Amino acid sequence: METVTHTQNTPIQVLIRKKQQLVQNFLENGSPVFLDTLTRVLDEYVFTVYEKSIAARRMVIAGQSFAVIALGGYGRKEQCIHSDIDLLILFDDAVPPEVEAFVQEIVYPLWDARFEVGYAVRHMNECIDMAFERFDILTTVLDARFICGNSLIYSRFKEKFRHRLSTRHYKQTLDYLFEHGIKRLENFGDSTFLVTPDLKSGFGGLRDYHTLLWYAKIKSDIKERRDLEYYGFLSHFEYRTLNKTLNYIWRIRNWLHYITDRKCDTLHFEYQTDMADRLNYKNQGGRPDVEIFLGDLHAKMEFLKQINQITFEDILTSNRIRKEPDTPRPTKTSGLVIQKRRLYFANTVVILQHPELLLKIFLESGRRRIPLSIEARRVVSEFLHLVDDEIRTDPANIKIFKQILALSFWEFNVLNVMLSTGILERLIPEYKAIRNKIQYNHYHLFPVDKHSIRCVQVINSFRDPGTDVNTSLYANIYREVRNKNLLRVAALLHDIGKSDPAKEHSNTGAKIAGPILERLGFNPAETADACFLIRNHLLLAKIATRRDLFDEETAVHTANKVGKIRLLRMLFLLTVADSMATGPKAWNEWTENLIKDLFLKTMRILKTGELASRKAQRLIERKKEEVTALLGDIWHEQDTSKQLDTLSKRYLLNMPAIYIADHIKLFQNLGKQQFIWQISREDDSDIRTVSICGREKPGFYSKIAGVFFLNRIDIVASQAYPLGDTHILDIFKVMAPSDRIFETEKWKKAEQDLTRALADDHFLDKVVDKIPTDITIASGRRPEPNQVRIDNDTSSFFTIIEVLTYDFAGLLFTITNALYRCGVNVNVAMVGSKVDQIMDIFYVRSLENDQKIQDPEELKQIKTAILERLPQLHAKEV
Repeated sequence: METVTHTQNTPIQVLIRKKQQLVQNFLENGSPVFLDTLTRVLDEYVFTVYEKSIAARRMVIAGQSFAVIALGGYGRKEQCIHSDIDLLILFDDAVPPEVEAFVQEIVYPLWDARFEVGYAVRHMNECIDMAFERFDILTTVLDARFICGNSLIYSRFKEKFRHRLSTRHYKQTLDYLFEHGIKRLENFGDSTFLVTPDLKSGFGGLRDYHTLLWYAKIKSDIKERRDLEYYGFLSHFEYRTLNKTLNYIWRIRNWLHYITDRKCDTLHFEYQTDMADRLNYKNQGGRPDVEIFLGDLHAKMEFLKQINQITFEDILTSNRIRKEPDTPRPTKTSGLVIQKRRLYFANTVVILQHPELLLKIFLESGRRRIPLSIEARRVVSEFLHLVDDEIRTDPANIKIFKQILALSFWEFNVLNVMLSTGILERLIPEYKAIRNKIQYNHYHLFPVDKHSIRCVQVINSFRDPGTDVNTSLYANIYREVRNKNLLRVAALLHDIGKSDPAKEHSNTGAKIAGPILERLGFNPAETADACFLIRNHLLLAKIATRRDLFDEETAVHTANKVGKIRLLRMLFLLTVADSMATGPKAWNEWTENLIKDLFLKTMRILKTGELASRKAQRLIERKKEEVTALLGDIWHEQDTSKQLDTLSKRYLLNMPAIYIADHIKLFQNLGKQQFIWQISREDDSDIRTVSICGREKPGFYSKIAGVFFLNRIDIVASQAYPLGDTHILDIFKVMAPSDRIFETEKWKKAEQDLTRALADDHFLDKVVDKIPTDITIASGRRPEPNQVRIDNDTSSFFTIIEVLTYDFAGLLFTITNALYRCGVNVNVAMVGSKVDQIMDIFYVRSLENDQKIQDPEELKQIKTAILERLPQLHAKEV
């Protein structure tokens, strides 16, 4: 007799099979009905379990019927691949204990199948009371949707909830909605400003749409999304755009769930390239596909943000602003009126007669700190065609635009509203090319257009001196800038060259900006100044972080490059604003102090022609006195003074007196040895400082790096200093050996290895073979290529070599060994990082003649040798 098994037809197995098929269909064709279909499949599961449940049947027979209700995203029918399933089991009165058996029947199989399920068992009054006590419960009730069970219980529940809402909690609920939006911005930020946006909770995310939906349900009891247009919450165009935007973002969210195999709403770097590929952003030409994808995403998120502002506008005018009269009040600008603390056009006819009102409304907004109403924003967008060449070049309108620039602050973003309405790019058509343009790296937090506006806002913030020393400095310098309009326009346009990714953006930007500046009424001299600022807006930051600021020639080179005090002031403020607007990886205390130090040294040269300040000389003399006192019991004062006179100003300025004393002791104890070192630890830190004093010998620095690599000692940072003409001091910050028990033995072995390496030039040949030939970059994005840059202009005595690559074990040895084999000696080394990459800088001379390396062919060979020894880079597959 044939046995028939039904194990493959349990409700949960049917659900799993159907979901798997739905996911497969989505992967193959990006099904636009995935959310609705998955919701329906889940409903079928719930209904089937309810229909077959013995526990449910017993409760119904006993007169204890209930309704099973979908909540949250499940209630809205927005079920993505790994979205939560939220259920409410609702009774009319008391909750019977038998419900536990039903919960086990419906929820436990879902948990076993790794669905994220939340449930609540409530009676009607309890649930309504809780809804008006907690905002998170309130919104889930607003999204409640009947699945199965007693529909009359669900209907009475919604009627009771609606009655309580309209008679007792209407204002309070709208206040909740408004305050939740403010808190959400604080917690999750504005996703339209972020390169790694939160697709759900950030401003510009799906929560903006949900907020409008909740508001419409509270105010008009709408039932479906399409009711947003029917009840007048959205225009026909806005409703159509909303549907396209939601489908686009839901598709990305589904892919994100699939790629991460979990509920995930933040589009991190490691997923973005893969996402662009899955959404068929291919063969776009010019710009990387991922940047085009992110630009499209930001444009759609900007629309959702505008939808959210519509909601907030309605809440403010209908509920929170009561004291303002309903009748419009005229402003000093004819054609503009104020109503309930919002700016409106008096009518649309006046705009046709006076199109300059499209600009004047932003000036009025900035002056009064009163935002444009949503209706006014819509009108601006609809009448953009009136902003033609005549409007752009009218001197009166240009003056208005410059005044608007001066009134844009982070707390009140007039320029951002101009950007979102489209009028900014009508005034400056070239701005369209950087609209929603993404720079795909870890360095820039914001899209180019919003970063540029943020830069203007930072410039404007310098008016306030504040209490911080550096802020006061910026305010003082800002006051000394004569043409502040020029500085603000340069800040707005400083990245305009990023419209063409194939070219270096600073020089390209200066060429693009020239005609814009002329249209904005700047004379040739002013235009030249602004173009200089745009062309060189990275100059101070690059020099400050990549050159030896204790070398007086660095400031001399900068002074020669800038030339004029007024340009230096503006360039400094633009540099600070640009760095602040970029993000924390471009602006921190270390960077701030370096840029400020370079500015002050350069300013001193431009003002007085002095290389070193009297203050610096006094500091050196004071340090010499401190060192002499520290060594007084050991060395004669004359010997100490003689030793100090051999040390460079760079070293004396950079090094604390107690360390200088330790280094002199090292030197005195060197004797006839090739080297001597001192290893010190910093409190409980894992970092060790290795100070090595030795006789100047070709490849000395490289051999130290090789020995550390051989002994698996990771180098964190390093500095190299000459000690007179025949000796050298190398200071390395390294990670302590992993095996702390045998740390002393490890250092003894490293010391022995360095002795052998200095005696035998081929001792480290075996180490070269251990250097990796390929490395995988874990960021998930396309790695930047290795770069070697050579600078023969900054220093009169050294050739400066910059190496930009990714970190790997043996990096420093790889570079310095290549230099040594090319006949190059490292005199000064600066080892550091540039966000997700490593930037190592070496001041070098030829081993043959102890001079700068001038021969172009020799420089080319050095560059090639370094690049050939650096590993090939590969992106980690997601």
